[in-house]
Amino acid sequence: MTAVTTPVRTGRLTSLDVVRGLMLVVSVAVNSLLVTPGWFEHAEWTGVHGLDLVFPVFVTLTGCGLGFAMHRRTDVGGLARRVVVLVVVGLLYNALVLDRWDLATWRLPGVLQLYAAVVAVVALEHLLTRSWRGWALATVLLAVAHTTLLAVWAAGCAGGALTPDCNPSGALDVAVFGAPHVYAAGDLGHDPEGLVSVLGALVSAAAGATVGHLLLSVRDAGRGPRAAVLPVAGLAAGAAVLGWLAAVVPGLLTGTAVPAMKRLWSAPFSLPVAAGVAVVLLLVHLALDRPGTPAAARAATWPLVALGRNSLLVYFGSHVVTSLLLQDVDAGGASAAQRLAAAVSVGGHNQLSLTVLAVLAWTALAAVLHRSRIYLRP
Repeated sequence: MTAVTTPVRTGRLTSLDVVRGLMLVVSVAVNSLLVTPGWFEHAEWTGVHGLDLVFPVFVTLTGCGLGFAMHRRTDVGGLARRVVVLVVVGLLYNALVLDRWDLATWRLPGVLQLYAAVVAVVALEHLLTRSWRGWALATVLLAVAHTTLLAVWAAGCAGGALTPDCNPSGALDVAVFGAPHVYAAGDLGHDPEGLVSVLGALVSAAAGATVGHLLLSVRDAGRGPRAAVLPVAGLAAGAAVLGWLAAVVPGLLTGTAVPAMKRLWSAPFSLPVAAGVAVVLLLVHLALDRPGTPAAARAATWPLVALGRNSLLVYFGSHVVTSLLLQDVDAGGASAAQRLAAAVSVGGHNQLSLTVLAVLAWTALAAVLHRSRIYLRP
């Protein structure tokens, strides 16, 4: 995670930055929640709740952004340095938040580590293909590989269903990292940021890279945004269908179930999310990347662009700050986040006031950095 001063770049697609900015507004708002409602909190195992969508959307957009950034070349040396920094920061974050500094129990997988692995693999795969067709094939192959792993494993489980007691993460991640070094010290039977989830996250990132390369190919051919409507819509439909097939085909062939779930980042979950991201990106692309976009529209979306240009900092930074604020509990049992919410409360609306403050603060920081052309790049 390296701070760099970037010169003005021509030909950027504003739509990607704006969509990332919109996602970050949601992410910061979610991170500011003092109490997360049960219906919105991460699903305990199968199924999808609202909070399950935030990180996969971020990863899908990261894949799209990497497609843009590596459309013509891949800086392997710079990439390696940033990946190492991401992993080191992720390990330190685990130790700080979990208060486990003992090397014997230090959690090794984590959100930043998963993100680093995705960035590394997607970047290196750009040495093999830089076409949207190549990335579409990669998406299919990754989805098939991940679904096959889950389906074959489920075939050995009671009733042919993946459970916290019977799933590949519970065995593979523990075997690779050791039980004391995974999520909840292995007590919950899986690691949501372990190797199995990394493979699932690569499906999301590859789908994003496919959309990114397709949009660039349309632009580089000298065609307007409208020319992207049918191909991007087709990709979105294809991703949704592939996700449906990943849920249905294992049951038809072996009687096993591969449900939509974030815990193991299954293809029936990741691919419909990617399809939704593609549709939103297409709509914003049509609105903002066409010739003659009104200056008022560009001015109105500038704060979102600023957020989107520093998405890595805002996404993980807001998560870290909130985690630390919630950990700081006084003698009366109130966290620093609760005390801050009370201090900035307007009209007795503690939560709303804190959320608005968080969104405005991170937007202001991103705006200052964007104005100075300083960005943290994946």
